[in-house]
Amino acid sequence: MVKKDKKSPRDENADEIELPDEVFLALTDFESEAGDVQAVQYTDTSYTSASFESLPPVLPDPEPKHKKVKKITHQSTRDSSVYSEWPEESLTGEPKEEQRRTKKRKKEKRKKHDLEMPRFEKPKNWKEMSKKQRDIWLLEKMEEYKAEKEAEKQAALAGVKERRAAAARERADTVARDDAEQAVRRDLLARTVNLFHKYERQQVELNHKKRLEAEWQQYLRCDGLPDPRAAAQLNTYLHVWRERGACDDNELDRRCEEVLPMLEMLEEFVTDVRQFTPRQIQNYNEVRLELRRQLSSAIHCASYTLLRDIKHRLVWQSIQVATYERLFRGLKLNIYVSVPLPTRKPKPVEPEREAIELSFPSMAATVRLPRAIDGARACVHAAHSALDLLSETCRTHALPAAPADRYIDLFTFNEREHENVCKMKKEQDQIRNKFYKEARDRVKEIEAFIKANPYAKNDKEKEEMEALILSEPADMPDPRAYIAEHHDIEFSNYLKSCTMRTRTGEINLRKYRICNGVLNLDLLVTPPQPKLMAGDIAITTLELPKQLQRMSYEVQYRAPSPPPPGVTRTPEEIEAEIKRTEAEYEKLALVFIELPHSVMWSEPPVVCQWQREDNFWTSHYINDYKFNEDKLTVQFRTGVLYNARGGVRLLPGFRRPQPRGGLLPQGVGGRETQLPRHGLPRQGIQFPVEQVECSSRQQKHCNANS
Repeated sequence: MVKKDKKSPRDENADEIELPDEVFLALTDFESEAGDVQAVQYTDTSYTSASFESLPPVLPDPEPKHKKVKKITHQSTRDSSVYSEWPEESLTGEPKEEQRRTKKRKKEKRKKHDLEMPRFEKPKNWKEMSKKQRDIWLLEKMEEYKAEKEAEKQAALAGVKERRAAAARERADTVARDDAEQAVRRDLLARTVNLFHKYERQQVELNHKKRLEAEWQQYLRCDGLPDPRAAAQLNTYLHVWRERGACDDNELDRRCEEVLPMLEMLEEFVTDVRQFTPRQIQNYNEVRLELRRQLSSAIHCASYTLLRDIKHRLVWQSIQVATYERLFRGLKLNIYVSVPLPTRKPKPVEPEREAIELSFPSMAATVRLPRAIDGARACVHAAHSALDLLSETCRTHALPAAPADRYIDLFTFNEREHENVCKMKKEQDQIRNKFYKEARDRVKEIEAFIKANPYAKNDKEKEEMEALILSEPADMPDPRAYIAEHHDIEFSNYLKSCTMRTRTGEINLRKYRICNGVLNLDLLVTPPQPKLMAGDIAITTLELPKQLQRMSYEVQYRAPSPPPPGVTRTPEEIEAEIKRTEAEYEKLALVFIELPHSVMWSEPPVVCQWQREDNFWTSHYINDYKFNEDKLTVQFRTGVLYNARGGVRLLPGFRRPQPRGGLLPQGVGGRETQLPRHGLPRQGIQFPVEQVECSSRQQKHCNANS
């Protein structure tokens, strides 16, 4: 108990105090409730100890301030001087550091208490109220505030329970609705898939019957051709074909008739991954690629054979021009040869060369050669092949491995998706139940702790308990929407894996495809022709390598750079630049092609060329491109009809096969016998400088002399 010190009225008037503004403080847990107010005793001069514990200090009404000097007694001065002699640590019994920490904790506690303390609006008769009435009013307000807070907590708890119950009902309704929809979907898809499976089985049976019938017809024909279903027979066929070595136009016609049906069947085998094993598909693909390479070699070998004997194998349009035109199965072959005349005495002023314009009606193409090419020795080889023999060697042609679920039917896919949805919903329910169980267990622990410590304040525990009661698990997505989004992401990743970065001018074959075959245009050098000697003997000089020799022609056109911004050119400068551009265009070959009307051209076709070393299509040498959508014609200029990397390949759908070297057996000393007009090459009389082929009539005599 604190001893009450009585003060005289004189002492009360002597000590003047300044009253601050009223501050209303909230009750703490240690303060007495409103029902205990009656036990508080008040006196005229001081408060009891109970009043200090339960009520905040109530300040008296402010009085007029008078400037008075406070009287200081000798005793207070003497006492203060005595205390000043002792250090602060000895007075409090605590070091300075500990005192600072204590003050800091108290300050933080007061600050937190002030933040939590509400500020009530004073009534209108506040000044008329006595101290006791003010205390009673303050306690009532605090009780109302606590009741409001408690009501808000209860409302929040009720709202949480209602939201949880509503969410649980919604999830249950969603599961029931999803199961009902899945039942309907399963019934419809089962019927549809069964119908499609029935048609597929019928198709498989029909194909099997056709295959058996084709095998039987193959057996009855007994034509010596291999069965495309047996890779061993195809390998034997390729080996015999390579051993023959030579190939003329008649041999090429026979090979086209035999090989193209085989390639068509092999194309079907390679794509039929359900009927054949991966090992069988790999074998079929290897044989298919080898057949394509051998057919490409046969085309160039036949062209070389034709050019080796222009006199007998080509049609002479005039004394200087010879042509060849023939239609094979899947191939159109055209050859234009300008035969050089005997050298004449040069004129004092040579006339300007005229540009040669060649037309190939069978393939709807026209080529205008630049004046820089000597028309007296030009040889143009044009071939339109319905089969693309080059694109599969490009790095952009092959796609990555197909997705694992590519051939899964819709019924199986839907069942798997529904199973994943149910599994994900079950996992989400387990996560929610685990979260609520852990929260309930923790709340029970806190309640037990509070009951075990009834005299402690337990503010942190109460806050934690309230947070646990109001807490919710992390948001979880809708299972079906999440799985659908996951499928979309997987497909997007697969599409990204299909994209490739290409070089400047390189054609991406994953974006463009061949249509209507490949157009091959090559500017060649006419090989040496046989010379007739006495005794019906023909002598031919052969050049190595024994293959088609391309004429060197390569012009790199660079478009003029645009004028810098802000520079105005005169009409004379513009006209001069146009003339320079036209002069540069005259150095390029002009190609004009009529597009097939059987193809729907939704966008202009892309013109490209083949570079042999890098094995890709490029538009690097294509200039002045023009596409007429009404007439379906394409016109462009190119500076390369052949370079060291391969012949020119034009248009998507018009590309040429890759040339191969070493088509014919090598001779002795860099010379070789000329291929005969028909049949296999025959060994003729060998001379130190050149080789001579004997005619069939004197073959025995030549062999005897050799």
